[in-house]
Amino acid sequence: MVKALHQVSFLQICMILMMTVGLTNHVVVNPLILDASGRDAWISVLLTGVLFLPWCILLVLFMKRSGQQKLHPWLASKTNPVFAWLMIIPLGLQLLFIGGFTLIDTVRWTTTNYMPSTPRSALIITLCLVCCYFAISGIRMIAIAAGIMLPVVILLGYFVAIANTPEKDYRLLQPVLENGWQPAIHGMIYVGGGFVEMIMLLAIQHRIKSRVKAWQLLILAVLLIYITLGPIIGGITEFGHVESAKQMESPFEQWRLVKFGNIEHVDFLSEFQWLSGAVIRTSFAMFLLGELIPFRKKEGTRRLILLLTLGYILLGFIPINGYSSYLWLYHYYFPVTLATVLVLSAVFLAIALLKRQREGNLA
Repeated sequence: MVKALHQVSFLQICMILMMTVGLTNHVVVNPLILDASGRDAWISVLLTGVLFLPWCILLVLFMKRSGQQKLHPWLASKTNPVFAWLMIIPLGLQLLFIGGFTLIDTVRWTTTNYMPSTPRSALIITLCLVCCYFAISGIRMIAIAAGIMLPVVILLGYFVAIANTPEKDYRLLQPVLENGWQPAIHGMIYVGGGFVEMIMLLAIQHRIKSRVKAWQLLILAVLLIYITLGPIIGGITEFGHVESAKQMESPFEQWRLVKFGNIEHVDFLSEFQWLSGAVIRTSFAMFLLGELIPFRKKEGTRRLILLLTLGYILLGFIPINGYSSYLWLYHYYFPVTLATVLVLSAVFLAIALLKRQREGNLA
């Protein structure tokens, strides 16, 4: 009974991941893909999606072979503690960055677009404390919050897409591959850099009540591809690929076009979409950091989350230029993340397969 209180269903994990990975794929990588691929950005999403689906099947295979056990202890038992830490540290650094960057970017976007007179400190402290509360409360609290927020976020997404139908010109998607395959392939780096955040599933696998099936994860993968593709096509058909690539948050610029007769300026609704995703994404990253480190007592996890909260608050006061962070994401973060996660997933799978084969031979 106690164990069940700390576990969630796969559907709940899906809702968390749609909010978490969805914020990256829907918003953060959007200008990067458009900058790299231009008009062919939507082709980059489809090409990456074709590779993303079999990669998800490999994740399911690993989860099956590992028995959905807690990642660090399982790795330590199959190899050795030092090697296990070498595998865990890159994941921890990725989660650390996810939480910090999401908070900083959210505060920057909010103060720039909607609350220019609000003290930056008020937004930073409020967001960090909310995320801290969710992370300390546990995975069930995060799942419940995601379950409440996600339907509203989806409805608002369809609302803006349908409302802007008169503004869309699908002829702007052509000509296809005007400059060859190179731009489309270049854009795959950033699409893939967002998709591979799904590796977070391995860090939470021991909290899932049932065994994850391949078809379940494939459905989630298709939904994430759709979440990525929608704003890319919307931005190109509404603004053109050149103008869309200049926008830091093209999906939210699309809100400014919405109007019903004399009713305009409904883009404040996008604030709910962003803040919902940011809170779930940051709190989930903080919670997973506590899960990756094998504390003997729950108090250790609590102290880590409090320390992370303090660190994020202090980080929020550092003036970081939006364009500089964009260039860092474009040239370093997403290419390095993609390469690192692909290597890690290959190593994880090799350990699972080779150890199982060796055990079978010994038997």
